[in-house]
Formats: sequence, C-alpha cells, structure tokens
Amino acid sequence: MSLYLNMKKKGAKSEKKLIMNVANTKYEIIKDVASILRWSISDKQDQDWDLLWTDTAVSTERLSKMRIAQKINHFPGMYQIARKNCMALNLNKLRKLYPSDYNFYPMTWVLPIELTDFISALSHNKSKTFIVKPEASSQGRGIYLVKKPEDLQETDHYIAQQYLTKPYLIDGLKFDFRIYVLVAGCDPLKIFIHEEGLARFATETYQAPKKRNLDQAFMHLTNYAINKNNPGFIQNQEAKDEKIAHKRRLSSVLLRIEEDGYDVVALWDKICDIVIKTLCTVQPSLAHVYRSCQPFDITNSMCFEILGFDIILDHRLKPWLLEVNHSPSFTTDSVLDTEIKQKVIFEAIKIMNITTKSQKMQEAQCKSICELRATTSRSWKNSTEERQMAKKAALERRDKHEKRQKTGYIKIYPGDYENYYQKFMSAAAQNWHVYTGSKNRKKDSRPLSAKRKEPVPEDASIPRKKSLEPKSKEERSSKTILDVYIGRNK
Repeated sequence: MSLYLNMKKKGAKSEKKLIMNVANTKYEIIKDVASILRWSISDKQDQDWDLLWTDTAVSTERLSKMRIAQKINHFPGMYQIARKNCMALNLNKLRKLYPSDYNFYPMTWVLPIELTDFISALSHNKSKTFIVKPEASSQGRGIYLVKKPEDLQETDHYIAQQYLTKPYLIDGLKFDFRIYVLVAGCDPLKIFIHEEGLARFATETYQAPKKRNLDQAFMHLTNYAINKNNPGFIQNQEAKDEKIAHKRRLSSVLLRIEEDGYDVVALWDKICDIVIKTLCTVQPSLAHVYRSCQPFDITNSMCFEILGFDIILDHRLKPWLLEVNHSPSFTTDSVLDTEIKQKVIFEAIKIMNITTKSQKMQEAQCKSICELRATTSRSWKNSTEERQMAKKAALERRDKHEKRQKTGYIKIYPGDYENYYQKFMSAAAQNWHVYTGSKNRKKDSRPLSAKRKEPVPEDASIPRKKSLEPKSKEERSSKTILDVYIGRNK
C-alpha cells in the first residue's frame, strides 16, 4: 500500500471524492485500492457511484441504465470466453477456418452435445488421457481425469479436453501461469497485459497419468484452492520462499526458465498472441452489445475488465490456453498475493482515467453528440461525420493518457500487427452474424427522419394504441434526451 500513498501533490486543490460501490464484491483488496485512491466507499445497492466493482457478470440492463460518466468492471457478454463451453465453441469455429493459428488450446468437446464424439475419441485413443471440467465452475471444483468411457461420471454441462501428459516441469512439479489481462475497450478493442502475474504449482511430484494416479489432484491439478489443502503446501511469505513456494511470481519463474536455456521473450510473444486471438473471437459481440446499450458514448470506456488467462507450458515450452476467468480471484492469503493483485487492480483503474475532470469532459462530449443528433438543420451525413470526428478525438485523448501512465501494463492491441489480427476479428463477426441471424437481415442505413417520412399504404389498417396518441403540450414530459443519457437515475 505504501507504494501509492504519496499520490496527492502538496497544494493540490481538493476535488469531489469519487465513489466506488463494493456492494457486490467479497474481496477486501478492492476496498483497499479505493482507500489508496482516496475515494469514498459505498456498500449500498443504489446508483450513486462512479465505479461499480462486482464479482459477477454484468447484464445489458445494468449497462443501459448507467450514466455516461460511470464505469463498471465487466462487459456484458464476456461469458462467451469466460464460460468453458462458450470459449470452446468460439475457438473451435476459428480453428476450422485457421487451424494453424488457433492450435493453442487442447482438443475440446462440449458435453453433452458432443458426448458421442468424445466417447469415440476415448475408445480410439486408449493411450491418451482426458480431463473433464464443469463448464461454469472454478477453483478446481468437479474436475476429474478419464482414460476410458467407463471412467466418465458427470457429463451434463461439462467440457472434456485432451490432457497434456508432458508438461514443462520445475523441480519435478507441474505448474501453470495466471496472466492478468486488462480489456480497456471493445469498440475498438484495447488490450493490455500485465508484466507480473502468478505461477501456481502442484504440490506433489508429477507422474504421467495412469489408472492408479488419476485421482491424485495434488499431482495433476495446479489450482491454488486445491493445493493449499496439502499439508506440504509452502506459502510465499518472504523473499527466501520465492524458489520453493507453491505460488510464485510470474517473473521469477520466467527467469528460471531462461536460466534453463530457453528464449522467454519468444515465449512471452506467444502468450500475447494467444490473448489477442482469444479476444478476437468475442470482440464483435461485445461491441454490438456495448453500442446497443450506450449509443451516445464515444470514449469506449464505460466498461473495462481484468481477465485471468490460465496458461500451461508443455515439455517443448509451447504455451497452451486452459481457460479464461472473467472474475479472477483477488483473495490475498500472502504478501505476494497482496503485492501483485493490488498493482493489477490499482493500475487498471489508473489506465481507465476515472477522475472528475474526465467525467466532466465525457458528459460534455455526450451532450454535444446528443445535440448534434437532435439538430434537424444538419444533414444526417454531416452529423455522422462529425460524430466520427468527435469519437476519433476522444480515442486519441485516451491514447495520450494511457501512454503517460507508468504501470506494469503493456499495451498489446492495437499495435504493430493490428492488420494481421483483423482477419480473425472479421471471421468472428461473420460467425456471430450467422449465429444471431442478423446476416440475412437487410440493414436500412437511412437516417431515422427519412424513415419516418415513408407513406403508410392506404389499405393498411393499424390500430393506434392509446399510448401513441399525440399529447398536449402540458402532458409532454419535460425530460430531454440529454437528461436520459447524462443523468440516468441520478
């Protein structure tokens, strides 16, 4: 906490305290970060907040009701990669189109809809092992290994993956990485990866899976929630524990791998590539939902999300994506947990630029856009062009702010290879349009004013509802479109 206590400059004017709502989070570290930022903390179920931090998914209704300057730590629709079954379906679609580009996750079957295919794979690959997981669970709950069809237990709402039987080992132990990724915008997509993360180790020496050891969770699973229950678990409390603890810094493990003679720069590039390609599969749906809920926001900043990417290395040091967590654990059982997770959260908020100054600017931008849209003297084409110019200027201001921040986050998208990833995003958009049925709908791109002028056919018989009858001046609501989008629920 002491790293950030000197944030406030001497002689600086006191501003209105921002409010973080923590009513829907169980993690004390979130409150700690709010205190470091010198924000007020609210645990009430109301709308009077600047940042709402929640441990659960966010609905479209929640986003639609937000005021333009409010922020929330999730995107509606991120379940498309955060739920194991949805991630498998989305990645499998892209793998069919780009098999060599999307070969970074194990073969996966969604159960029970692909149960027949999975049983066939079990029967014809008797030397292989498979891992079965609940589609929406975490912390290792409900996971089991199988080698033959008779080993199957629960299958409803599960996924099955080919088990990596030759993982990269350190001191004979299996481990995986928890990589922290900040999605700072979806339209356009903005991705940051944190330079520090966690390495979670199994607590018993690894052996290739055989019938007699399939149920040995301390050997095969790296989940902290499971291994901390092993009497032999070593907590990372002091510097001397870094080389022997069962939870370590990502950076220290990368250093160990480098000392073993491997190119960790190339490894890190591959991990970044996995992150971007995974998020490409969900970007089109995220952007559509975001635009639908907040059509007047041009800053692309009302939602952000810290994701936990779980990556494992095989014996050739190839990284494999296991799963994506939309609400990674921010439990702090050790000094290491507190140090890393506090930075991850604090620095994400700094990148999102949540200040009274930025709020006022965002409200002014929204007001300008609303007035532009409501002005009948301008042509629809001109108003659209002006909106695009305003959006471009707002995004440029965001970019400048992000570059000024000295944090552990590294921007990986957009970047030098943006054009390379566009084909994956386009393919994902095509898949999404087919899935939603919107591909076959002819989009009418004319302005609303032009559509209203269309004559109604003479033979049309449309009963007019009472609520649609013209109202007198006294009956009309005094609330304007500006009130709706700037002062929602205020």
